[in-house]
Amino acid sequence: MKRYIMILILLLFISILLGDISLNEYGHIQSKPETSDFIPDYYIEDGEYYIDINGNTLIGNSLFEIENGYLTLITIEENVPTWLRIYEKNGNLKFEKTFPKVINLTISENRKYSAFFNGEYLQVLDNFTFQLEQFERSIIFDIDNYGNPIFADKNGKIYYKNKKYNLPEFPQKTIFFQDEPLIFTPKKVFSIEDCLKEELSFSGNFFDAEVINNEIYFVEKIRKKEDIFFNLYRSNDLINIEKLDKKILHRNLNRTHEPIFAPLNYGAPNYPFPVGNSYGEIQQYGTSPYLHPGVDFLGEDYQEVYAVHDGFVKAVLTTGGDPYWRVAIANEDVSTETEGYLYAHLNEDSIVHTVGDSVSAGDLLGTLYPWGWYDFTHIHFARLQDEGMQWFGTWWTIDNPHIDVTNIQDTIPPTFENAINEDLFAFRTDGGTYLDPIDLSGEFDIIAKCHDIENSDWRIDVWDLSFSLHPLENPDSTVYEQFSFSYDMPIDTYFSNYWTDIVLYTIYSRDATCYSIGNYEDREYYHIITNSNGDSLITEEDADEIFDSTQFPDGNYYFKVTARDASLNATVDSMLVYFNNGISNIEDHQSPTTNYQLTNYPNPFNPETTISFSTAEDAENAELGIYNIKGQKIKSFLIYQFTNSPVHQISWNGTDQNNQLVSSGIYFYKLRINSKNVAARKMILLK
Repeated sequence: MKRYIMILILLLFISILLGDISLNEYGHIQSKPETSDFIPDYYIEDGEYYIDINGNTLIGNSLFEIENGYLTLITIEENVPTWLRIYEKNGNLKFEKTFPKVINLTISENRKYSAFFNGEYLQVLDNFTFQLEQFERSIIFDIDNYGNPIFADKNGKIYYKNKKYNLPEFPQKTIFFQDEPLIFTPKKVFSIEDCLKEELSFSGNFFDAEVINNEIYFVEKIRKKEDIFFNLYRSNDLINIEKLDKKILHRNLNRTHEPIFAPLNYGAPNYPFPVGNSYGEIQQYGTSPYLHPGVDFLGEDYQEVYAVHDGFVKAVLTTGGDPYWRVAIANEDVSTETEGYLYAHLNEDSIVHTVGDSVSAGDLLGTLYPWGWYDFTHIHFARLQDEGMQWFGTWWTIDNPHIDVTNIQDTIPPTFENAINEDLFAFRTDGGTYLDPIDLSGEFDIIAKCHDIENSDWRIDVWDLSFSLHPLENPDSTVYEQFSFSYDMPIDTYFSNYWTDIVLYTIYSRDATCYSIGNYEDREYYHIITNSNGDSLITEEDADEIFDSTQFPDGNYYFKVTARDASLNATVDSMLVYFNNGISNIEDHQSPTTNYQLTNYPNPFNPETTISFSTAEDAENAELGIYNIKGQKIKSFLIYQFTNSPVHQISWNGTDQNNQLVSSGIYFYKLRINSKNVAARKMILLK
């Protein structure tokens, strides 16, 4: 019994010595939370983000305690400017300013200064005078109690108090300990006096460090074949070092590297992953709309996230507060431009990798941050392109990774909705006037409203769209068809928005009648399906594309639109329209061809067709004329010398008399023998 009591006393004594500081299961330093009134309550009301703290209501969705007050951020999505506000303890607003980004916000130990990367420069903010100072871009930095930042530039050089220091390795973290800067590289720890001084070295690799109660705690990571070992150390002078704790993270080696699986429930076959936002869909949570640069797979709070591809960690950073931590992993270990993957909205203390680590497909990356709004805990997943030994969060998303995830179970196709009143599609002139679908004429755009739902209650957008035109009297025949666009375009949301704006206003309608919007409350997707020249690349020129009804004779037609989702489930819907341009039916221009066997093959064609005809023995000359739907001759072929062959052939490549390509549509060709019309036929040019 006495021995048992002594053991309890010893354990209690050890607990006091350690200060309840240990490692969590992912190797991060954790300490027992102190009792404090600093317990904020986050919520949304009428679309605004609020924080209740100590009887005050502040605007924001991230909260930081500073000297004599609070600092809040509103970070919503990647391209929306971040609002930074400073409040007094009594809740009075003292300062507010927007920044393009607020990445890796850091508060000095005395809470008088803040530092963050705004997407272009390192910014230091005096939390009392609100003065801003600007430095070279960096995402590896800290700030002392006098507002002096220590930071690493893109090449890994360290700057502090106007001096530059060269390191043998690329730095991974800077921190102030007892008012002096420390720099952690993968294998060493350096201090700065007049020059760099090596303080410590690791047998494994550096992973994490934190100053608590004037003592420094740091974590070493040792990677073995099947496991990752984390060791926690403590020191108050960097000379006497004590090992406090260790954790083992078991790796999953039973993984498949190809095909790419979803980053949640890694490797689960045919799994019904719920998706909350699709790639490239329009979103507007702030002042300006943008295209969503990734796919949001919905998950559970603290659910584990896995790498989908082998690679090398290039960035571990946050674009705001706690909900916005992310890991970027390149496919190649190079400093030149390469591709990779982004995994965003992780718990900071669950991320098991640092910049420079190698990662295998199926490796654990961290856990999902419990999203505090609209039951929307998710992993934001994207395929990236960037360059450099480290990445700064200003990257391209290059295409849609959703289509490549092969273990998704999704059998529900997209849904069409009426675009205007009771009409399935809307028809709008270039000047913005909406036309009556039973009295269409001239040129107009076609707008289709549709959405998809993938194993959740959230509307998302589709994968691609196309449309075609069919005569009422023969609905199985196609007189025109066009691919519109797929949501597989590059997006520069993370750093510019120039390209995003071009694409967004080309593919989405945003007028008062057909207004596209995407947020937590409203999701309405109106697609301008005629803003396309038929290829998969969306450019500025596509916005000038329009449908020309004068290329077809008057009459009733079906417009059919096909929408597919990322699992290639398709929905086809149609609407009856009437063209009224005063153009007679093409059949009126045709005549029997019994004696001349006039025909063309293929028909429809793209880009070339061969027209064949026969002639009588007394033929002296022949002319084959190509005409548009208005009856205007666009090209002619003259024949004066005939061979002994009874059949003659002429190839037409879809050009006019000036060798300019003509538009797709209906054309007819007339044969004249000895200056007399003898036969005519119809053909269809597709592009």
